[in-house]
Amino acid sequence: MSVLSRLRAALGQRWRSEDGAVTVEFAIVVPFVLGLLFMAIDSGIVQLRQVYLHRAVDLAVREVRLGRVSESERMSELICDRTTMLPNCRQRITVEMLPIDTAVFSGLNGPVTCVDREEEITPALAFNPGAGQQELMLVRVCVVADPFISYMGYVNGLPRDQNGDYVLIANSVFVNEPR
Repeated sequence: MSVLSRLRAALGQRWRSEDGAVTVEFAIVVPFVLGLLFMAIDSGIVQLRQVYLHRAVDLAVREVRLGRVSESERMSELICDRTTMLPNCRQRITVEMLPIDTAVFSGLNGPVTCVDREEEITPALAFNPGAGQQELMLVRVCVVADPFISYMGYVNGLPRDQNGDYVLIANSVFVNEPR
């Protein structure tokens, strides 16, 4: 037998062999399964952060209703102290409070203003806890957050601001009663 025919026979035998067939299926399927697992973990963390933010906003709004908060910085501290799921919350949060005109319900559809992390500037927002009359007040909170697993946020379709940062938004409404 010549070298060429022995090589052809060895390659033919190797080609018909079923050794490693499961390894090929495993190598094809595992990246998809792991991607789904990481997406589920990332989505769960984002939803948990959103729930914690809403709860913290509700607790802080209660403090405003009771008349214990009169400035935006104090309100953001109250919110950040009540949520542990948002890292660097105090540098990434904006709190806006404005009255709603109940005749036409204006002021509800404006864009939410968030911190611009590239510029390191916190926007100046209206914060009006009340001027003595009964008013319907809107509280809007925006926190710029990083996804738990950075490349999974693209797949999850998380809301983003103009710089591509992920934002968590919480709204609350309460009636400001005269004291």
